[in-house]
Amino acid sequence: MKHKKLFIALIAIFSVIVCLGTFVMIWFWGDSYPDFEDFTEGVEIPGLDEGAVPQGIANYTTSVYDNEGQATSDSQDYLFVSAYMKEGPSRIYVTGSRTGYIGYVTIKNEDGSDYCGHCGGIATSCVKGYSNGVLWITSENTVYCAKRSSNNYANIAEEVITKALNSSPESDNSENVIQFTASFKANCNASFCFFYDSDADPTTFSTASDKFYVGEFYRKGSNETDGNHHVTTKNGTENKAFLYEYSLNSSSEYGLTKLSSSNIPEEYRVPKIQYIYSIPAKIQGMARLRDKSSTSSTSAGKLALSQSWGLPDSTIYLYDWGKIRSNSASYGSLVNTTDNEGKEVAAGFEYEGVLTTLGNRYFENPTVYFVDDSSLVREYSVPSMSEGLCASGDRVYLLFESASFKYKNFVRQQIRNIYSFIPRQ
Repeated sequence: MKHKKLFIALIAIFSVIVCLGTFVMIWFWGDSYPDFEDFTEGVEIPGLDEGAVPQGIANYTTSVYDNEGQATSDSQDYLFVSAYMKEGPSRIYVTGSRTGYIGYVTIKNEDGSDYCGHCGGIATSCVKGYSNGVLWITSENTVYCAKRSSNNYANIAEEVITKALNSSPESDNSENVIQFTASFKANCNASFCFFYDSDADPTTFSTASDKFYVGEFYRKGSNETDGNHHVTTKNGTENKAFLYEYSLNSSSEYGLTKLSSSNIPEEYRVPKIQYIYSIPAKIQGMARLRDKSSTSSTSAGKLALSQSWGLPDSTIYLYDWGKIRSNSASYGSLVNTTDNEGKEVAAGFEYEGVLTTLGNRYFENPTVYFVDDSSLVREYSVPSMSEGLCASGDRVYLLFESASFKYKNFVRQQIRNIYSFIPRQ
C-alpha cells in the first residue's frame, strides 16, 4: 500500500512538472504575431545594458554628424528615448535612425537637483534652423519643459544632440546635462505626450495648426484616474482616461498658449487645454498622423495608440481622426456633481492649483471627443510592453521596454530594437 501511495505521489509530481514545463514552453516559444510582419526592425534601443528602462520616444530631423561632430549634407531622424535608470538621474538617449547610437544626456530639475522621475513621455517642437522649440517630458502629474540653455545651441534638440555626441564611457560626462526651465501641473496622470506637426514637413516652421498632446494611463487598482475622467461614450464604451490638446505659442515659457482670462493673475496663467479626448485604458503612447491627401489639419488623418500592461501581448490601435472629431459632447454635460441641497448641477473642468483674482478655483467647460470603436480603423497585435510612439511623415516609430533589466527575465520576447510601420487600412 505504501509503495502504491508513493507511486501515485510521484505520478502527481511528474504531472505537475510536465504541465509547468509545457506552460513555460508555450509561454516563451508559442507566441505568434502575424501583425508584427507589418513592422520594420530599426536601430537598437539605447541604454538597455546600462540599467535604462525606456519609456517615451520623440524624433527630430537634422544633419548627420561625422566622427568629428561636424554636420554633413545628409539628414536623418534623431530619436530621443526618455528613460529612468536603475540608479542615478533619468536620461535622454539619442540614436540616429540611420547611423545608430549617438550618446545620452542626464536631466536636472529647475533648481539644479538631479531629476530621477519616470520620464513617461517625451516630445519636441524643435525644427532645424529655428530657435524657439521646446522639449517636453511628462511624468507624475507634471509636464516639464526645457529650452536651449544658451545661444551656443540652435535649439534645445540640437543641444541634446551636441551634448550626447560628447558623452562617452571614459569621461565623467559632467557636461552632458540639460535642465528643465519650466513646469506645470498636467491635471492628469501625465503618462505620455506627443507633438503634432501639421505641416508634416520637418524642414519648415509654423505653429498655427501644430498641437501638443498629454495623456494619462489608467489601470484599475494601481493606476486610477480622477473619477471625473471616467466617461461613457455615445456607443456605450467606458473610457477612464483623458488626453489633452494644447496649442503652441513659442513666446511662452511652456511653448504653449496660456489661459488668458482677465480673472486669472499672471502667476496662474498655465497652458490652456483646448480640447479633451476620452481614451481607453492602459495607453502608453500616441501618435497623430496627418492625411497627406487632405488640406484639413483638424478633421483628417489617423490616431495611433499603444496599449500595454505587464506580460500580455500589446495592441496598437489605429483610429480615424475625422470620425473622432465628429463625436463629441461638452465636459459639463458628461460630469455631474451635487450642490449643498443635494441637487445635481453641471460641473466645470477645474485647473489644478489655479485661482481667480477673487481667490476662487478656476473652471472651464471644454469640448470632449470620444475615442472608441466607432472610429477604430484597425488594430495590430504586437509583443508585450510596447511603450511610446512618435511619427515622421507617415511612418510611426514604436518603443518597447521588454529588454530592460527590470523585465527581460519574464517576457516572451526581449525586444531590443526600435520598430516602425506605415499604417494601412
